Amino acid sequence: MVGRVDARLYPLARRGGFEPCEGIYRLGDWGYVREDDYLAAFEPEPEWAATVYMLDGNRPDEAGEWCRLYNTGGVDALDRRLTDSFIREDPDCVFYTTANDDGSC
Repeated sequence: MVGRVDARLYPLARRGGFEPCEGIYRLGDWGYVREDDYLAAFEPEPEWAATVYMLDGNRPDEAGEWCRLYNTGGVDALDRRLTDSFIREDPDCVFYTTANDDGSC
């Protein structure tokens, strides 16, 4: 799943040129994509894909943990773990933010 989504998003990644304060997602070293493009990349994927993509983008060595969470608590468990990770760990690779007032990142 990650490879399929990457293939959709990476060609759209850039480092600026967004609308002021536009919703964007960071994709690690690749840059940023518009919120609409990010969400569209997950439309053909299962319901858990967007959450796991963000978890995996920040903690790629824990795929087994994401599977365990989903198998025991479904998407709600994954969402709770993602929320916890933003509170405790301040993810720096894949996350939602907004462009600056001048459209830069």
